[in-house]
Amino acid sequence: MFDAPAAISGRRADIDSLRVLALALLIVYHVLLIYTGREFWRENSSYHGYWADYLLATITPWRMALVFLIGGVAVRFMFSRPSFSAFLRERAARLLTAFLFAVVVLVPPQRFVQLDEIPGHPHTGYFSYLFGEAPFAVSYLGLHLPQFAHAWFLPYLFAYSCLAGALWWLSRRAFHLLQGAIERVPAPAWILATMGWFAFIETAFSVSMSGDRMFLTDWGGHLKFLPLFLLGVMIGRNARLLDFGRFKLRLWGAAAALLCASVWLEWLVLNGRPELNNIWLVARGAYGGAMLWSVVTFGHWALNRASPTLTYASDAILPVYLLHQTTLILAADVILGWRWPLALELPTLIMAATVVPLLIYHLLVRRTPWLRFLFGLRPRPRARTADAARPPVDYAPAHRPG
Repeated sequence: MFDAPAAISGRRADIDSLRVLALALLIVYHVLLIYTGREFWRENSSYHGYWADYLLATITPWRMALVFLIGGVAVRFMFSRPSFSAFLRERAARLLTAFLFAVVVLVPPQRFVQLDEIPGHPHTGYFSYLFGEAPFAVSYLGLHLPQFAHAWFLPYLFAYSCLAGALWWLSRRAFHLLQGAIERVPAPAWILATMGWFAFIETAFSVSMSGDRMFLTDWGGHLKFLPLFLLGVMIGRNARLLDFGRFKLRLWGAAAALLCASVWLEWLVLNGRPELNNIWLVARGAYGGAMLWSVVTFGHWALNRASPTLTYASDAILPVYLLHQTTLILAADVILGWRWPLALELPTLIMAATVVPLLIYHLLVRRTPWLRFLFGLRPRPRARTADAARPPVDYAPAHRPG
């Protein structure tokens, strides 16, 4: 079980690295949405086209799955809290505070800059919009709610954490029995099961890549993300179960082949072969499952080293992520109208989504306790020199991905 010799008792640099990678990929994803040829996103460039959708196809099937898998691993290391109530308070302070701050402060400007594109919409000041329209932007189950935008997954992580915590504190025996059963499953079986499950989810639910997810009605999302989160909880402290090194070349080869097949089928569907849509979704789901474990394997193989840079990035990534979409949309609302060449426009938008939030974090958030609290961080950043001195095998996640 978790007390076996292979159990991990300290920090894991590979998991911290993958957490940073997962949220960084979400930033790339949102930049590419400005160029998608499928539909109008919050902003849409004149260079939009299917070329962006083919790039999106490389990360969309597995990007959020990685966030939830790592989220489960991170929660497993938080079961050292003295009680279930202490665990819940900590999760709420981090996840729900960041979620509410994003929804109330960071998301409303994203919609405000688009109001001038709505025919007949009256020109109002920002504060009139903020208090009059922003709190009621989404109709959901008969209610009018603010938009959750890119912060939607934070309540999911909180709810899944509550479920995992309840299993640990209220039914420890059941937890260990389930963990033991999972530990006896060979790694190839996990990989194949994930590929098949993702293929089923893709074909059964066909979740759109746009729109706000809402917790109570997102059955496809829960079926995909909750098992991964719980799996992360169960395997998070077992070094053997996170090491697929002996399969890595075959796994990476399979993921590459499935990616080629998925992109080719998507090209056919987008160019007049809609009858192939279900076959494409199966290939897309299988690719997502294979790529998820390929990335985990790569992290264990190549990213399992603590460093001051990783310590800094682990602390910065959540504030940068929460800030990025607002800075991206505000910049795009201005820059897209200038009709710059794509070679200039795209890098400028990438900088707006990364450099600007990073500067805000470094200059304002990093050393300001009350801002750190609003962004879901602990009161003070960890010491970078001390972390760099720790051996990689003792490196565990600093903070859940979200």
